[in-house]
Amino acid sequence: MDPVDTKIVRSLMTEGRITNTRLARAVGLSESATLERVRRLESSGVIQGYGARVDPQAVGRKLEVIMAFTLRKQKPEDVIHFGNAMTSMDEVLDCAQVLGRFDFIAHVALQDVPALESFIHDKVIPLGLVDRMESLTVLKTLKRAHPPLPLSEA
Repeated sequence: MDPVDTKIVRSLMTEGRITNTRLARAVGLSESATLERVRRLESSGVIQGYGARVDPQAVGRKLEVIMAFTLRKQKPEDVIHFGNAMTSMDEVLDCAQVLGRFDFIAHVALQDVPALESFIHDKVIPLGLVDRMESLTVLKTLKRAHPPLPLSEA
């Protein structure tokens, strides 16, 4: 990525719905050159997609929790299975495999405490992979990197 690509990415991160004409003006290129660069950034995976920023509380996800998990065993298939399971759960906004005291950290958004209890008892525990779990309740979000918020059809 060169400085122009960086300007393009920063502009799109700030305003994903910016027109190609305005984007071209902002980065100092022609519209066709700008569009070509955006398409290259998309095809190379630098730009992974576009979406709306949704406030979890505005759609009924009033409880946000940071959860830390330690797996019982570090078998590669268990790590892969747990990671795949977490990425498939609508409640999970972000999940990362980490080094240190825990194996995974997840940012979870739910309706309320009973929904958290259900998430733990109906989805996490039945995996049979977790040795230890800790939860930290989010009091206030100071900065949000705008993860996609999965919404159920209901």
